[in-house]
Amino acid sequence: MNLIRIAIDRPIAVVAAVLIALLFGAIALSRIPIQLAPDVRKPIVVVETEWPGAAPSEIEREIVNLQEEALRGLEG
Repeated sequence: MNLIRIAIDRPIAVVAAVLIALLFGAIALSRIPIQLAPDVRKPIVVVETEWPGAAPSEIEREIVNLQEEALRGLEG
């Protein structure tokens, strides 16, 4: 009951305490990182093959077919 009596006798102190609590809450909310949502981006694999001066059929036979076999286990 003593706390209630002090709050009734000093309303300005109660308002100041509430404002300080709101200020600290706003500062904490702006500085604490929120990690509730996971990163849901799909991973992307990009493979570039360069062989200057080679014909497309040579690149396919010598390089691309081997790459496709090596990467066959990847989903998507």
